[in-house]
Amino acid sequence: VVAWLLLVELVYVISLPLGYFLLRGLPDRGLVLARILGLIGVGYITWILASLKWMSFSRASILVAILIMAFLSGLVLWRHRVDFWEFLKRNWHLTLLVEVLFIAAFLSFVMIRMANPDLWHPFRGGEKPMDLAYFTAVVKSSYMPPYDPWFSGGYLNYYYWGFFLMGILTKATGIVP
Repeated sequence: VVAWLLLVELVYVISLPLGYFLLRGLPDRGLVLARILGLIGVGYITWILASLKWMSFSRASILVAILIMAFLSGLVLWRHRVDFWEFLKRNWHLTLLVEVLFIAAFLSFVMIRMANPDLWHPFRGGEKPMDLAYFTAVVKSSYMPPYDPWFSGGYLNYYYWGFFLMGILTKATGIVP
């Protein structure tokens, strides 16, 4: 839990200047959405690297994606540094509120999973075994699209982007599905 939280926070901090620039039309200048932008950006870069077979889906490709996002944010920060820092100083309370809300939501979902870690709904059944199979297939695949765990020799060609984003956090932190 701590490893995931630290990784998400790292991606958020790296993505703040980029979000500030790309979402400058919003009242908060992208402060709230920078975390999502960062995760999607790192995910997309990693996915492109693995889909084009330039790099396998690994910790190294995730690190490359984080470094690319950091480079892009660094360019924006260098160009807009005075305005960016003034905005953060003026809106430190919003920054703090965003952090408190995110951590509260994150820990709330952790507690929900801790209260019911079962992979199968006790009364109605569900798709949790399929979700775990897809998630494991994404994490174990070296290149995209990932292999299909239900169809030998086949590939998942849909419905795996969410699993891929969570797979990035899983693979980067070394947690086994």
